[in-house]
Amino acid sequence: MAENNDFWNFYWETRLRPMETLGKRAAILATSKLIRQISPQIDHPLRLLELGCGEGQIIGMLLDAHSQVASPENSVAVDYDPVALATCRKDYPALRCVEGDFTDSELISSFGKFDILILVNALHHVFSDSYSDKFGEVDVPVGKQRVEQAFTDAVNCLEPGGWVVLFDGIEIPGDPDRLVQLCFQDNRALRNFEKFARTYKPFRVSYRKTSSLCVEVPQRHYNRYMTKSIFLEKKLWDSERFESYQYFTETEFRATFTRNHLEITEYRPLTVNEQKWRRQVNIEASSINFPNEHVLILGQKK
Repeated sequence: MAENNDFWNFYWETRLRPMETLGKRAAILATSKLIRQISPQIDHPLRLLELGCGEGQIIGMLLDAHSQVASPENSVAVDYDPVALATCRKDYPALRCVEGDFTDSELISSFGKFDILILVNALHHVFSDSYSDKFGEVDVPVGKQRVEQAFTDAVNCLEPGGWVVLFDGIEIPGDPDRLVQLCFQDNRALRNFEKFARTYKPFRVSYRKTSSLCVEVPQRHYNRYMTKSIFLEKKLWDSERFESYQYFTETEFRATFTRNHLEITEYRPLTVNEQKWRRQVNIEASSINFPNEHVLILGQKK
């Protein structure tokens, strides 16, 4: 497939215009470029595996766009939500859709080998599902271990020289107990923060009110509030309040890739929400900025 950036820029701009979710857009663009880069070097149609595929928009759109060099029949999309998979099967009938838990190592190993593994907003579900009734929040060491194991099992499905495209949340480096003072622009923004603190499930959110519109909150909760604030007045909050996007720092992501014999070729922190955040809150600390809430990582198996 000829590399024609003008064509592909136009193609994806047209196709992705309705999709507001940065994760899907960034992951699709990066994977499309990767497919065009590696397909001339491989003597068979590319096989894609997406774990936590939802309705299949990412893998489905990529296979549709690159049908000359990628095989839907030999690609697999996995999710445990039967409703989402029904949509995936309807929209992309040639794609093999599997209902199941991608943390099941026997299930994952049964699919065979692939050229590209896609993990978009998938591993944070593994972390969030490590909620402990005993602690009343996510058991962090257990959650991180489960993410590591799920990632290792997924990487084992790659051919030598195969690629991982990972897009997910990222934890801010530094002391998670460091206090951050947030000053809200109005009472509505403050009420949204209080709703977050009251109803967010993965962690018990602590804070101290310092004035009528300001609160002091530990960094770990500040990070989660900032990435979740856009959902607080939407129906999506009903599901988003059960998920922690953050589980690894940059150092932990890099170490996990290294342990799995993956060479990182691209590491790109991303944000899409800073302008929205500035309409709601000011951060009263010169050393703390609005966070990059997501990261895109491409790695090749050695």
